[in-house]
Amino acid sequence: MSWREAWSRAQALRHESTETDAVLMHAAMVLSVPIIWLYGFAGVAYGQLPMLTPAGFIDMPGVCAWLTAVMAFAVGLLFIDWLVRGDVAPPPVPQSIVVRHWQSGWPRSPALPPEPSPGFLQGSASPFRSVCLSVAAIACLSALVFSGLDTLGWSVVARPGGLAPRAEWPLYPLPWIWPWLLPLARQPFMLGTIVIGAVLFVAAILMRWRRVRGAWFPFFAALPILVAPNFLGAAGFDYAAARGLGGLNEPALASALAQHPGRYNVYTFLSLWGGIGAGTVGLVLGFWFGRSRVMDED
Repeated sequence: MSWREAWSRAQALRHESTETDAVLMHAAMVLSVPIIWLYGFAGVAYGQLPMLTPAGFIDMPGVCAWLTAVMAFAVGLLFIDWLVRGDVAPPPVPQSIVVRHWQSGWPRSPALPPEPSPGFLQGSASPFRSVCLSVAAIACLSALVFSGLDTLGWSVVARPGGLAPRAEWPLYPLPWIWPWLLPLARQPFMLGTIVIGAVLFVAAILMRWRRVRGAWFPFFAALPILVAPNFLGAAGFDYAAARGLGGLNEPALASALAQHPGRYNVYTFLSLWGGIGAGTVGLVLGFWFGRSRVMDED
């Protein structure tokens, strides 16, 4: 397929809502699997892995990090199974009609059996997906329990260090691209993104005040793209400053890397892939907004 044919196909998808939604879902899954597995490998290598909870990120050291990594691997396998096999058909339901007769004089009312709802999480129809979900849930709960006990001083498991706390392979491609990311960490650039976000926020308020449909959607679509450069700039700066690259001299960061290499590297990893993930989400939302009619008049 030539570039022109691929571009024509992408333009045609803008007007095919159902097919576009399926393509976007598959693209999100394909992009999520390597990120999720890199997240798990980073926990095994560094022996430290923050877990995102409703209360924010919680540090998971040692065995807790390994359990969090097991959860990530199980979720990645679940996504791969869905990408390969798609929606698994549920077991057939007997098509019998039950006639309810409550008391004499009431009309008979036929009651059909409930129809199964198709969807992504048809775990009951796939033993493999059920196992993946169970392993992920058990690993997540175990990590949270052990972390809570450790915080209270009741350490019930040893805290082994990571296999390679100073490893840089989970941070790729950061060792190659950090010189291009340093300008993103400069204060003028960061202030510029904040100003653009504030302008979009005010514009959304004004459009909402004028009763424009979907007034907030452009703001929510642009917000991840504005956040992504800040994450990437922070990752580039943290990587270079702690290693004395690019003429940067930050003794505090160099000391943090020397004393706690696993913890420092894993947060640099989160900044890098947080920026990549935010940019990807922004592009997907922007594509969906471009072909939708969310702001059309009634």
